[in-house]
Amino acid sequence: MANVRPAMLLAIATIASAAKLIVSIPPSQLLENPNELPASTHAVLLGPPGIRYDAPLRRDSTFVFSHLSDASYLLTLHSRDFFFPPLRVDVTANPEENAQNISAWQTFRGNEWSNKGQSFGEGKDELRIDVRPGARKDFYQQRGGFNLLGFLKSPMILMALFSVVMIFGLPYLMDNMDPEAKAEFEEMSKKSPLMGSSGAASQMQNFDLAGFLAGRSNAPAEQPAPAASGGKKR
Repeated sequence: MANVRPAMLLAIATIASAAKLIVSIPPSQLLENPNELPASTHAVLLGPPGIRYDAPLRRDSTFVFSHLSDASYLLTLHSRDFFFPPLRVDVTANPEENAQNISAWQTFRGNEWSNKGQSFGEGKDELRIDVRPGARKDFYQQRGGFNLLGFLKSPMILMALFSVVMIFGLPYLMDNMDPEAKAEFEEMSKKSPLMGSSGAASQMQNFDLAGFLAGRSNAPAEQPAPAASGGKKR
């Protein structure tokens, strides 16, 4: 019985000196009313292997972790609608004051554990910190509206506009041209391999597809040469 009493006193002292962490979500520009968070929002304090604390969201928009042992923890807040930054929480013993020091910093995923960011506060036996959401979760992509400038930048639209300008604008330019320049342009068009009488455009226009498929040719048929008479006249 004498050995049981010191053990109980030691256990009570350990429980009494256990650290307590309170995480609060204050109103912010991104989340004006924290009470709008769904009930599924919760926080996880992950420590060494086998040590894990889960805390649900309370009515006052806080998460409470009690009786924390000396260790280094990773604090993550899970929400359906918002992203929260991860934090590092260290709980260390302070034998001189018979208390526990608790401190929190911002941490970064994919970096070394010793890489600490902004400090969120320090305390003895109890620490209260404010954590604000970093971004809103978007599960659906909003459909973009009609953009006239983007529509006109389409290659097909640009080609169509260029064709319309050439069809309606070129005759107008030809009518307003100087007679000498107009005559020179017509002369150059006649000499062009695409526009001349023997050009590719004329050949394609005069091409007889039906005759080509039937095996006929546009070339004039050669006249057979007269056969030479080798016999004697009587």
